[in-house]
Amino acid sequence: MEFRKLKKDEINRSIEMSEFAFQYELSDEEREDRLKWIVPEETWVASEKGELLSKVTVMPFHVYIDGQAYAMGGVSGVATWPEKRRSGLVRTLLGMSLEEMKRNGQTVSFLHPFSVPFYRKFGWEMFAWKRTVDIPREKLPARKSVSGSVERVKKDPAILGPVYDQWASRYNATIRRTDEWWERSIFKRKKGHAAVYRNGEGTIRGYIIYTVKEETMTVKELVHLDADARNGLWNFISNHDSMIENAELTLPGDDSTMLMLDDPDAEQTVIPYFMARIVDVKPFLEQYTAEKALTEPVILHIDDAFCNWNTGTYILKPDSEENGVLVEHYAGASEGSSCAHPPKRGLSMDIQTLSAAVLNAHPAQLLYTEERILGTREELERFKSLVSDRPAYFYDFF
Repeated sequence: MEFRKLKKDEINRSIEMSEFAFQYELSDEEREDRLKWIVPEETWVASEKGELLSKVTVMPFHVYIDGQAYAMGGVSGVATWPEKRRSGLVRTLLGMSLEEMKRNGQTVSFLHPFSVPFYRKFGWEMFAWKRTVDIPREKLPARKSVSGSVERVKKDPAILGPVYDQWASRYNATIRRTDEWWERSIFKRKKGHAAVYRNGEGTIRGYIIYTVKEETMTVKELVHLDADARNGLWNFISNHDSMIENAELTLPGDDSTMLMLDDPDAEQTVIPYFMARIVDVKPFLEQYTAEKALTEPVILHIDDAFCNWNTGTYILKPDSEENGVLVEHYAGASEGSSCAHPPKRGLSMDIQTLSAAVLNAHPAQLLYTEERILGTREELERFKSLVSDRPAYFYDFF
């Protein structure tokens, strides 16, 4: 058995494995397009006698967390031929991938799970849900006065990108999109039209990506920077009332759409979407607390059964010289155990819980109530003072 990186002459075989595992078939045109973007060095494989048995791809991204950009490893294309499943190949490949992410300074990792319990075993935790709202035509929001107007535009990163960046930085875990990612992923997957809202001064303050088909308006992205832009884009949606029976929208969890409806009795669907894990706790916490302040230390006992370099005690204390937070790490006594004896001070949690808390995917108070975080309430309050209050959301896919 050999564990190594994918070779260029194995790319087509890798695509075939993905087609079988995920039950789709690329057209000749789609295959040619896929070949343009594949980077063999991003994929770890298990092989035997020259045959690919299993693979894991890690794509490089940056994501916004608390307004800062973090290097993120996006795990994708995890596949194994059926006859080789349940033999530990994926476990080994995930371990090698996480070690490489650590070396590359990718302090967080995201993935779309085929099984949430499976990836929880390796330290990932749910952070994003896909929320879809289906609004009948007669329940669309009433039109409101706005300062500007909506115009349809070509799907161009130069037009949509600046608005998206401002919007995305208000959330935790949103991808910082490059022009290449807009072209490679967003515009390929989210087909249809684009329109922007310009306010009274002519500045673009929001956009919509949508299709109208079979009497349904499907909104793939609805992004706005203020209430004026939100109302203008909703006026645009409502202006399609003569040709649609309903509007189906994918929206962030904190979106205020339902408050805008006179009759909020519209169908909503919420399903698990993406998972996250911290890859390297110490540098992550150093970046996360760089612009924050403490008056008393915060002590965290972290257990990471899969990435044992994270297991141990972290002391976050005021840094008088830098006016920030100093992070110290004391390794655990053994793998899977954060200390030799039950800690007398500090908060204890596993890597899944820490990952969910710092992204604000689950409030720290809820994690404490559910006993995912153990410690005193006083220590919890100090920890909460460091945790971002921005909601977690994810509009992308890989």
